[in-house]
Amino acid sequence: MGSLLQDLRYAIRSLARTPGFTLVAVLTLALGIGANTAIFSMLYGVLLRPLPYPEAARLVGFQESFRGSAGEMDVTWSEYRFLEQQGGMFESLGASAQVGLNVFTGSEALRFDGLRVSANYFKTLGVQPLLGRSFNQDEDREGGANAVMLSWGVWQSRFAGDAGIVGRTISLDGKPSVVVGVMPRGFQSQPDAEVWTTLGQVAQTIGSGQNIGLIARLKPGIELAAAQAAFVPLEAAYRHEFAGIVSKDLSMALARYRDVQVVDLRAPVRVLFGAIGFVLLIACANVASLVLGRTAGRSRELAVRVAIGASAWRVARQLVTESVVLALAGGAAGVLLAGVGLDFLVKLVPYDLSRGGDIRLDALALCFAFAISLLTGVLFGLAPAWRMMRGDLSNEGALKSSAGRISAGAGQMRLRHGLVVVEVALSLVLLVGAGLLIETFARLVRTDAGFDVGHVASARIWLTGSGYDSTAAITGFYRQLDERLSALPGVQSAAVVEAGLPLQRGGNMPVRPLGEERIRSTDYRTVTPNYFQTLGIALRRGRSFTDADAAGAPVAIVVNESYAKNIGGDSAIGRRLHVGGEGGVDGEVVGIVGDVKSFVGSPAVPSIFLASAQTPAGFTRIFSSWFPIHVVVRTSGDPASVLAALPRIIREVNPQVPIGTVETMSDVLASSLSFQRFIMTMLSVFAALAIVLAAVGLYGVISYLVAQRTHEIGVRMALGARRIDVLRLVLGRGMILAGTGAALGVGGALALTRLIASQLYDVRPTDFLTYAAVTVLLIAVALAACAIPARRASRTDPMIALRSE
Repeated sequence: MGSLLQDLRYAIRSLARTPGFTLVAVLTLALGIGANTAIFSMLYGVLLRPLPYPEAARLVGFQESFRGSAGEMDVTWSEYRFLEQQGGMFESLGASAQVGLNVFTGSEALRFDGLRVSANYFKTLGVQPLLGRSFNQDEDREGGANAVMLSWGVWQSRFAGDAGIVGRTISLDGKPSVVVGVMPRGFQSQPDAEVWTTLGQVAQTIGSGQNIGLIARLKPGIELAAAQAAFVPLEAAYRHEFAGIVSKDLSMALARYRDVQVVDLRAPVRVLFGAIGFVLLIACANVASLVLGRTAGRSRELAVRVAIGASAWRVARQLVTESVVLALAGGAAGVLLAGVGLDFLVKLVPYDLSRGGDIRLDALALCFAFAISLLTGVLFGLAPAWRMMRGDLSNEGALKSSAGRISAGAGQMRLRHGLVVVEVALSLVLLVGAGLLIETFARLVRTDAGFDVGHVASARIWLTGSGYDSTAAITGFYRQLDERLSALPGVQSAAVVEAGLPLQRGGNMPVRPLGEERIRSTDYRTVTPNYFQTLGIALRRGRSFTDADAAGAPVAIVVNESYAKNIGGDSAIGRRLHVGGEGGVDGEVVGIVGDVKSFVGSPAVPSIFLASAQTPAGFTRIFSSWFPIHVVVRTSGDPASVLAALPRIIREVNPQVPIGTVETMSDVLASSLSFQRFIMTMLSVFAALAIVLAAVGLYGVISYLVAQRTHEIGVRMALGARRIDVLRLVLGRGMILAGTGAALGVGGALALTRLIASQLYDVRPTDFLTYAAVTVLLIAVALAACAIPARRASRTDPMIALRSE
């Protein structure tokens, strides 16, 4: 113990004698360790942190794989009941369907994220209400009593934390519903919600009886492997029971519920963690090179220590101790940087990543920072220790060497050159990845979405429970909005669309051409007559909707080009379609419009449109549970000028209609690309950090080389060498190192960029221009890093250089 304390004291005094070296090394390590700690916090929060429920390891979900893609399995109410009855390995099986719910409190209409759940849902999670109780079986059935549970946040913000809230009746989607419970503070369902109501009430309806998510709690003592084995015969029985529904290409399995939730996020998050790991390796290589140079300058000091009795092992241990102290100091500074950086990172994280995550700098992150600090300290401390133990510090040359003279053997220089080559190679891999994602993002932004994104603003509304329960009432409301909004200064046209905007996930309907048996699941929207004009969607054939497409007139249908191809192309005009399955409507195709993308970067899908005045009110009710209705306006100038007017006009028409996000279509486009933007930004930042560190490392090695060869350079210049010859000599050495690293980096990039292939759009992982551009950039940075020591070498006075010898 005393020896360790002595080593620590000596290490601190030794580092204090070289403040410049210590500062550079600590800052370099702080950048690498801090960035790794922040990304580790994100990785752990999104992918690994246990769910906040009792015995969360017993919670499992159902994962499906279809033709290579995997995700959470959705079922119908009938399928859920079958699995609940047959799943003997489950203690309980809960079901949920994500919806939106309107809550009316006095004169105010509010929209909350809701979840319809089975009676045993909260039991499955293992969480009891803070106040009241959870749902019972009588409420969770068709025709059951209307009951609602509130989140702690809604209870506090909307009902002032009234302890008497349990038993009170509130209006939920226009129906009186009794509050039966309040969930504890911090509770999050999966997915998160603000209010909960029962699923069984709507289990037999179109929509709410489908797209049901499942979560199961295994019986005590049953491990996941045993449950998976027991699930095999259950899957076979399930396939037999629902033979006409379950695809043969679909495979099912049980998995940890946490894993099911984030199955589509693993690859990008792990890519980010791997990328920042490269930055840490570059930082370690950089510091290792600095330490090697410092050790070479201390050869006389170390030789004296050996001469007075210190063993080679004792000196090597001292060098490793100094490296560990240096790394721990860098780690401490890195934690401070991580704390600041994580706040910034969380603000950038898109909903795709944050939805299931709890990203924070906690004790585990601090342990991670300490562990990698200790590990990196040992790793970059081993190189000088190994070199020292292989050398002979007891010889007379080492004792006679000047304390101020930098000297190093050929082996040490090869090691430092190798470290620089590795830094450059790793930097180029990150640069290639960032370059490919930047090109992807640029192409996504330039992609033709099928409509004019500019000069359009939108507002979200919901009609459930607001008294609009017939097609005539809904049409009248839309007409009032159209008239009031069209009268606003600068507004050219206005429209309403149900079941989702372009660039967002939208509604889906079964559609069957009359005379055919095949039913196609097709994207669906209900729109008012000016919709295509307002969004600038091109009319290809036939006509658009008019005011004549009203109740009592033949039902008109407009289809996009992709759907028209399925029913005869241009001859699709006049074809009759049945929309909506049993209880749907028959109509005639009157027009074909251009394709509009629901997702940027994905091909447009077959879509149909109904006129709002001819759409059954039941369709509106169904899709309003999942999607907001959007009011859209086209302006002659900046659409931001009408953002404040939109909610005002809507409230004037009916204050009982909840209003959600008001935004421009440019904002919608930006939001649709938020995930790609985040990945691109993070990898670009990592690549920039890596190239800076690599440039610093190359600068250090070339400066060391110049200092070591000062005498040689002086001799060359005394014998007639010109300054340009010296520049060429020094720059040539730097370019050899940078070129070797770039060549290795290209090979590494070709091997590793396949990991981000799923994030690319219209860009090949082997895109030649990207590789060429980032290689040129890296070489240019390397050239700039070498230019300063090369210029200093070219100005060497040969007489001073020779005299110093």
